[in-house]
Amino acid sequence: MAGAGSIPKSNAQPAVLVVEDQKPLRHLIVKFLSRNGIQAFDAANAGQGLSIVHQRDGRIDLAILDMVMPGKSGLDLATDLIREYPGIRILYISGHVDSVAMDVIARRSPEAVLLKPFTEQALLERVHHLLGMPPKVDHDARSL
Repeated sequence: MAGAGSIPKSNAQPAVLVVEDQKPLRHLIVKFLSRNGIQAFDAANAGQGLSIVHQRDGRIDLAILDMVMPGKSGLDLATDLIREYPGIRILYISGHVDSVAMDVIARRSPEAVLLKPFTEQALLERVHHLLGMPPKVDHDARSL
């Protein structure tokens, strides 16, 4: 199993944590990841997410975090995760484009931000990029 901060080996399934308070969206993201060969764990809030990472001894390659959640925000959770597991990669998702925090993150690391709503293809491209995986070619995609 790939450890946090390491690039997954080609035969290893990367582990991704999804922390999103909206259950339907959280389950859809997990479905997108799972059907594309990525092991996905989900949590409804920051506390659950941190517990999952601890239970896995930090063996999470990427955390997909909703920026705005009840209780602890995705940004605060990211701070905790990075402090404990410096190599973990973070993808922030948000529907709040007017957030100052999102603006700062997008300027510093545009690859680490994905605005809602997003497509499965956009999610997978961002996840593959952050995990250092080759992009998946969509043979069913049609050009306009």
